[in-house]
Amino acid sequence: MPLEPILDRMGAQTTTDREALIMRELLSEAHGGHALDELPEEEWLRLMGLMEQRKLQADPGMK
Repeated sequence: MPLEPILDRMGAQTTTDREALIMRELLSEAHGGHALDELPEEEWLRLMGLMEQRKLQADPGMK
């Protein structure tokens, strides 16, 4: 899955490449690469929370 659609949905100007890469990994694990527009908002928000958790676990200074 390319990063561009992920960055578009997350907000390209405020999202780091690392955050987009983590989100791509989560999307791949949870949804096997389904299109982002097929993802319900509740699931997107759940994955955003998981992305934040993984980001902080890897580098606690990334708040």
